[in-house]
Amino acid sequence: MRLLKGILLTVGGLTLAAALLAAAVFPFLGRLMESGDAPKAADAIVLLGGNPVRALYGAELYKRGLAPVIYVSRVEFPHHPDLTALGLRFTREEDSVQQALALKGVPREAVRLYGEGVVSTVEEAETLRRTLPTMPRSLLLVTGPFHCRRAKLVFSRVFPETDVLACPDPREALAERWWKDRRSALAVLLETAKTAHYLLGGAFRSSDPPGRPGR
Repeated sequence: MRLLKGILLTVGGLTLAAALLAAAVFPFLGRLMESGDAPKAADAIVLLGGNPVRALYGAELYKRGLAPVIYVSRVEFPHHPDLTALGLRFTREEDSVQQALALKGVPREAVRLYGEGVVSTVEEAETLRRTLPTMPRSLLLVTGPFHCRRAKLVFSRVFPETDVLACPDPREALAERWWKDRRSALAVLLETAKTAHYLLGGAFRSSDPPGRPGR
């Protein structure tokens, strides 16, 4: 009986300590998640999918002369057959990215599309590795600040001999009180889950059965 009581007290104490630690870290979770590298000259810029606005920062880095080419993945395009049957048209993400790059002065010949329907950061990295003829010396990844840490981890594993820099798009910075901002809260919660999923060996690919989320 004493042993059982001791175990229960230990478990209760550990649970309380974990709850207090979580409560203390919670307000700073957004800042702990955000990371990034200062951009410098590289072989290529890679615009990671998920938000076409990243094209603006990618164009800025290109016009600063940091890389001669920008790679843009063809991400998964959601199909709405019932709506398209009505004549509605939907824009693919890479089309919006190319238009934004062109409007910001990036020449079409400097933009390279790769992949087809990629659904995750892992698949973007793997597809790009198969696309490039040789291992690049360096890459500039453009993505959201909250995504930089995982993106750099993924690409560094796929490109072990490459200097991978994850450059955060300032337009996607989290709100200071991230839990009170819908966009920021959603980004933190999803990125936390995706990071845990990846560290546990998980990875989404377009070859997976239908119905599985990615990115």
